[in-house]
Amino acid sequence: KGAKDEAIRRIEAKTGCNVRQILTDNGINVYQSLTRWTNCKGKQLCGTCIVNITDGGGGTNRKSLDEASTLRENPESYRLSCVTFAYGDITVETFPPIEAAQWTR
Repeated sequence: KGAKDEAIRRIEAKTGCNVRQILTDNGINVYQSLTRWTNCKGKQLCGTCIVNITDGGGGTNRKSLDEASTLRENPESYRLSCVTFAYGDITVETFPPIEAAQWTR
């Protein structure tokens, strides 16, 4: 957030789409640092595809207990994009600020 090359993109997607899939299909990286190459490819095993749903969070599925546990030290609006599905208009911030304690896996 606040990077010089920050851009806002509008993407239309079908209701119920997986957030990680729609972002990566549109060339948007959801992984920070080396996890771009070492992630679990959307299987909810690594906990590294964290995004911030800055608007429209009510238009997504509820967090599972596992996702909530993985993200327990993050703001409530942070989600794992691999297990987040959009059912309405949402605004997604990639690369939200994350402290070392927030990496749980």
